[in-house]
Amino acid sequence: MNKLMKGAVAGAAGIALLLGGAGTFAVWNAEASLQAATIKSGNLALTANTDGVWKDGSTTVNLATYKIIPGKTLTYTQTLDVIADGNDLTATLTNSGVTTSSNTITGLTTSMSVEKVSGSNLTVGGTNGSTIAVTNGGTTAGKIKATVTVTFPSSSTEGKSGTAVITAPTFTLTQTTA
Repeated sequence: MNKLMKGAVAGAAGIALLLGGAGTFAVWNAEASLQAATIKSGNLALTANTDGVWKDGSTTVNLATYKIIPGKTLTYTQTLDVIADGNDLTATLTNSGVTTSSNTITGLTTSMSVEKVSGSNLTVGGTNGSTIAVTNGGTTAGKIKATVTVTFPSSSTEGKSGTAVITAPTFTLTQTTA
């Protein structure tokens, strides 16, 4: 073999050794997995019971035939079942349906209050009892009583033979952010 050929063979062998050796560098590698987890979401539900009733004092009234006079206050009381399932869950209860439309009775006002009837982890607070909270997390089934008040002030001198359409109370329970 001539020197040129020996050099070419030696060069090719050197390149092959270098390339083959490139795969022999040690790179350490380790792997681990975290434990899988399942996350569950909570629930917030409100169901109106069929026990809603309008009263003048302690007397049940039928609004279709009742005629309010100045100085009277009517109340609508209804219980609602609450399902509140979630850690640190708070919600606001509002009534969006108590309004007076076609109102020719001047001065009528409406308001709402809420109180807890049952539910060990359920608390009622806030302005007029409108904030409902679940303490200690977990599922809470409870009952609340919402009272809507319609007042015709005794100072009113207008509205004789008038009308006011009082819509059916609609209650909404909406989660609030912590």
